[in-house]
Amino acid sequence: MISDQLFYKFSNILNKEIGLSLPLKKKYLLYTRLTGRLRELGLNDFDTYYNLIIGNRSELVKLYNLLTTNVTRFFREKYHFKYLQEEVLPLFLTAEKKKIRAWSAGCSTGEEAYSLAIVLEQFFQGKGYDIKIIATDINTEVLEFARKGVYSYQKVADIPYELLTRYFMLGQEQNRGFFKVKNHLRKMLTFENLNLNLEDYAINYKFDFIFCRNVFIYFDQKTRKRILNNFYNYLQDDGYLFLGHADSTRLNSNKWLQVWKTTFQKNI
Repeated sequence: MISDQLFYKFSNILNKEIGLSLPLKKKYLLYTRLTGRLRELGLNDFDTYYNLIIGNRSELVKLYNLLTTNVTRFFREKYHFKYLQEEVLPLFLTAEKKKIRAWSAGCSTGEEAYSLAIVLEQFFQGKGYDIKIIATDINTEVLEFARKGVYSYQKVADIPYELLTRYFMLGQEQNRGFFKVKNHLRKMLTFENLNLNLEDYAINYKFDFIFCRNVFIYFDQKTRKRILNNFYNYLQDDGYLFLGHADSTRLNSNKWLQVWKTTFQKNI
């Protein structure tokens, strides 16, 4: 087993470098997830592995990937997309600018980002809008999956047939049973590696809305506050922030106005 002392070493470095909150009750989770990794690396004990991750960014991210789950699906928490379609996007039709920037933060394997792209493409089709979506995650493995945009039938089963045929190509022969996002939709998105725990992000423009759903469950309150402050600074003055149903965090009422279920507008 892992001693409490060693557990706290792992917990502290994960919190410092990535912002992950790992309480002592997660010690068995750490033990079970690391056992297989040690076997892969041919290591005999957890102390050796801890020494390995010191200064080894890629292995630290690998550990983060082992400890977090990537539960996502297309059009998850549908009420967010409904609110976006009915209450937010119509406002752009009366605005002078025809440029929309959106961010899917903690995008995992891409289902949320592609769902957002479908909603925007559908709503603004033929209206001459410049639409770009940046989708970010710290997990390089899920980002590679998302960039490919290939999903099993089980993953796309809940997408309405009309949208499925419009935005996905059906795989043939060895790819039978898989669906690939069509190029015209994929071109709207850029998938990038990004650590939300940083003081600032290498992004040089502001967003009209940010989706960061069911990500805060992995962070402590201090980290959440810093991320929310960054989101506030990266949103346009009338921008919207969509959080997940599991993100039990309090937002500063001086900065955020709640307009719908876990949906907030920047308050200036």
